[in-house]
Amino acid sequence: MSTAIGGRIAPGTPAQAAGPALRRAHLLAVYAATPLLVLPALLDQWWWGGRLREAMPASPWALPGYALVLGLPHILASFFAFADPGLARGCRPVLRRAAWQAALATACVAPFLGQWWAEGIVVAATMVHVMGQQTGLAVGLLRLPSEGTRRIAARAWRVLLAVAGAAAGLALGGEGAREIVDQPQRWLQAAGVAALLATPVAAWLACPARGAAAGADTRPLLAMHGTTLVGLGLAAAGYPLLGIALLRVVHDVTAFLFYGTLANARERAAPGHNRLYRLLGLAGRRPGAWLWPLAIVAVIATVPWLPPAAVLWLVFLHYAAEHHLWRHGSPLREHLVLR
Repeated sequence: MSTAIGGRIAPGTPAQAAGPALRRAHLLAVYAATPLLVLPALLDQWWWGGRLREAMPASPWALPGYALVLGLPHILASFFAFADPGLARGCRPVLRRAAWQAALATACVAPFLGQWWAEGIVVAATMVHVMGQQTGLAVGLLRLPSEGTRRIAARAWRVLLAVAGAAAGLALGGEGAREIVDQPQRWLQAAGVAALLATPVAAWLACPARGAAAGADTRPLLAMHGTTLVGLGLAAAGYPLLGIALLRVVHDVTAFLFYGTLANARERAAPGHNRLYRLLGLAGRRPGAWLWPLAIVAVIATVPWLPPAAVLWLVFLHYAAEHHLWRHGSPLREHLVLR
């Protein structure tokens, strides 16, 4: 879900407006994770004398249940919608192309997992995807014209934050905290430089523009930029687990908000068309709240039995497809209303 989510979000027709909607307040509430994860680091600095930093594992994978709740569940959940033949037909060209792209990427990387460059490709691709989702959404809510200086600036902001995210991911070794690059501190410094270069661009984009479109909202842009700076700051201060978890939580919760809203809207418009939800007795109801638990069960039931190359293919498929599946005017976005 990268730039895809971030195309311009249509306000919806009056008929759609009565159905399930994705609320801006919910998208902004996701960023409450930022102060919540900063607080432990501040308490540790002020009162605990750094004991939390010394005891904290470098990798969030060391936390019980982390890998089961975050990461793969949202990747599997992104494909639940295609148990609906109507949605699957409309998205088939994108899925077919993404499947070949994912297969090629997997063939190039999977045999070499464990080598630094292969691990680096996976980590960098993941961070570009994570940053792309949130920055794409933020730019979409700016409602910029299709051309012009502000559109160019928005692209530059997105690229700089993607570079910052990828460099930080390589410095930290991704969520697994694996050693990938020499001199990781320099990679983290490069991430900080990219984020700092993006700061005046973000500030300019957040300034009121003459002739701005109705409904333009700069808050998601400021929230995402601030979250990026905080995440890098946590990593630089010796709390990599908090910095990694911050971006992961923001990314996954945002994704499930979109998946859940789509599921609810589609079931309202076409009850029972999704065969998975029909099988689970959710036809005609609001399955959105069930998607995350259902995705966790799907991970438990399938991932341990899949070869690593198959899991990697699913990951790359998700990265390649989401960019296009959620663009404005796509079959999935037709069912989303933003309020």
